[in-house]
Amino acid sequence: MDNKLSTKNSWTFIKRNKKTLLITFIASAVVSAVVSLFLPNYYKSQVLFLPSAVNSMSKAILNTGDKLDPYLFGTEKESEYILEMLGSGEIIGKTVAKFNLKEHYGIKDKGGISDELVRLKLAKNIEIKRSEFLGVRLSVWDKDPKVASDIANYMIEQLEELRYQMKKAKADSIKVCLEKSKQRVENELKRYMDSASVVMEECNIYSPETSADRIMQEMSKQIAAGNTAGVQRLENKMANLIKYAPKIRRFVDIYNAELELIEKWNDSYEQAVVDVEANIPADYVVEYATPSETKDRPKRSIIVLISALLCTLIAAEVIIIREKNNFSKKENDEPIQA
Repeated sequence: MDNKLSTKNSWTFIKRNKKTLLITFIASAVVSAVVSLFLPNYYKSQVLFLPSAVNSMSKAILNTGDKLDPYLFGTEKESEYILEMLGSGEIIGKTVAKFNLKEHYGIKDKGGISDELVRLKLAKNIEIKRSEFLGVRLSVWDKDPKVASDIANYMIEQLEELRYQMKKAKADSIKVCLEKSKQRVENELKRYMDSASVVMEECNIYSPETSADRIMQEMSKQIAAGNTAGVQRLENKMANLIKYAPKIRRFVDIYNAELELIEKWNDSYEQAVVDVEANIPADYVVEYATPSETKDRPKRSIIVLISALLCTLIAAEVIIIREKNNFSKKENDEPIQA
């Protein structure tokens, strides 16, 4: 038997065994077609949306400097973040509980194993990938087209909820830090005000600039009137003013600086409040999921074709092995000539 593989040999082999191969192909196609009829139909629903480039609405709205565009579409980085969050255990777990997928998938309760199985089953029936223009497409397959569309839309809702909760947790922490900072600044401000009040009351000076002008005007009058005692009294006041004025000015400067800190705190606090309370959708949903009227899988024609081809190839391999064995046996049975 010629073991060399060539087109001529292959064609000769097919012609010699065409009946067997044809019967195998038809029989396997019929069997696989019958078997494929028992496979359940799965319907596909999908959501297409574009992520936003802005997570903090307060920076886009309240920022007095270079404002961000709150309507700006996200880049590749934002799309990658969305892919991670959509496939997170948080969203998968909520979806399993919401639609009672353990019962829907017919998974018997086996403790923690069944919980893992239903999560794996759902993960197998969803596909999350980027679209051509940096959008995100969520596809869901299920035997029930209504359930498939409901799961897809629910997961998008939970994505927004998860993003909101993440921002809220961070904003709440920021608010706590800001409140502590404000309390510290207010305590410092009160201490400086109390110290300034004590000094002002001791020297009877509340505004160094105003007091200096008033003393100089009064001194001019007393000098013109020749009132030496009045001039001496005003000179003592001026000396007292010169002594305490720098200290009072320092308290005033500190007070003004602390007021600026409180104003900045109020701006930051307002931004944190806006981020917590303004639950504005961060993504742009281009297409919500709707129940499909036609099944998406299984592709029965492809299943039948592949099964028939594989069975025919296996049959051809069996025939080749059998012919080789027969040829070897024939050679061994031939008598050895002297």
